[in-house]
Amino acid sequence: MLNNFRIVESLDHEHWDKYVYEHPRGSIFHTRHLVDVFRRTKNYCPLFLAAVDEGQQILALLVSVRVQALPNPLGNLSSRSIFYAEPLCSDEPRGVEALSALLAEHDSRLRSKVLFSEVRPLHAPGSEQEALARQGYEHDAYLNFLVDLRQPSDVLWGRLTGSCRSNIRRGEKHGLKIEEVTCDKGVDILYQILKLTYGHAGVPLADKSLFTHALRILQPLDMIKIFAAFHSGQPVGASIVLLYKKVVYEWYWGVERIKSIYPAECVTWHRINWGQQRNYNFYDFGGAGWPHKPYGVRDFKAKFGGDLVNYGRYRKVYSPWMFSLGERAYEWSRKLTNSGKWLVGRRAQV
Repeated sequence: MLNNFRIVESLDHEHWDKYVYEHPRGSIFHTRHLVDVFRRTKNYCPLFLAAVDEGQQILALLVSVRVQALPNPLGNLSSRSIFYAEPLCSDEPRGVEALSALLAEHDSRLRSKVLFSEVRPLHAPGSEQEALARQGYEHDAYLNFLVDLRQPSDVLWGRLTGSCRSNIRRGEKHGLKIEEVTCDKGVDILYQILKLTYGHAGVPLADKSLFTHALRILQPLDMIKIFAAFHSGQPVGASIVLLYKKVVYEWYWGVERIKSIYPAECVTWHRINWGQQRNYNFYDFGGAGWPHKPYGVRDFKAKFGGDLVNYGRYRKVYSPWMFSLGERAYEWSRKLTNSGKWLVGRRAQV
């Protein structure tokens, strides 16, 4: 017992579920279900830590994932620890203290196995910011778009740019169809498109096991949907979203660029409208880039009338010279990828 709390690596399922669901910042990325998905994914290694007091009350909780982009012996040089949502804690001082201890434990375990750790918040900074600052995590601006789905569908349609609405109409006129394919076939369609998409972008793509296990674990809980765009019977785009606490989280998507078809606009609007019709509260676009860097995906997402937010990101680099070396290795690997005519959108942005 440390300062009247102890650090644990597992929790009773009911206790874990209740804490995440009732915490105002609790998200799908904190759930035991997604931790299980990450645990089964090739080249992913999740770390779950919680701080509990003498009465078994949870004071703080974090979930990170060590993601390895290149095979050994370049494993550590190509690995980072990603928090896909900010860690959770109670607002009182002991909650911040407990989270600070969890972060210190996380850093102690991973500093020799990753180049850096990065926290990707889903909300404006709260009590967790103090704990992150104590442990040397530096905050920088990072953008995102959120669409309030509590508005009528025609209002959401009206918030799209005129060119976006026109492109959607053109796609529909030329026979583009969007279908839900939350099944094994849908995973096959999605992954085939993502391989080409990420290959063009020169960005490492998660192993297919991420999507296979996400389907098997999350589908029975109605926490995942896969949509595909078809033209003349052939898939020309696909996307996968995560669902939790009335929020639709954009996760991965890719489309083929076809003149006059506009599957990117069509499939994105379909996801937004689908969420609105099923009484979800928000559509989270999953990131819109660093504000000081041009980013075509941000320009695309801006077409859909969401509210631009700047919750930032936190990063801690454990070895600056190794980080610099890793960046050079990453850029070198991008040059070896093949090109193609594809557009990418993703939450798990490098």
